[in-house]
Amino acid sequence: MKVDSIISLNQTAISAERREEIRREQTAIQFEELFARHLVSEMTKNNFNMTDNMSGVGGSSASMYREFVTDALSTTLAAQRKLGMADMILRHWNAADNETNKIDS
Repeated sequence: MKVDSIISLNQTAISAERREEIRREQTAIQFEELFARHLVSEMTKNNFNMTDNMSGVGGSSASMYREFVTDALSTTLAAQRKLGMADMILRHWNAADNETNKIDS
């Protein structure tokens, strides 16, 4: 038995409803990551002011380091849902779905 065939069977066994839940969760986490990126960027901008004003190699490497720090922190915050934005968005979507289901019934 090939592993590839087992994987494809498992993927098709996921219901459309569960795929939608997964898609919404991923979207909510991506939004939280965007929010976290902006937040971290604003919170750390003064930490890099001195090196940003340097010309030459020091300034460009500091800018690259700042981007790395911002990406790493925002990705970690979003993945751990530390800010609560993803959870809030998912609650909103679920409430909207419940309202739609009440109206349709």
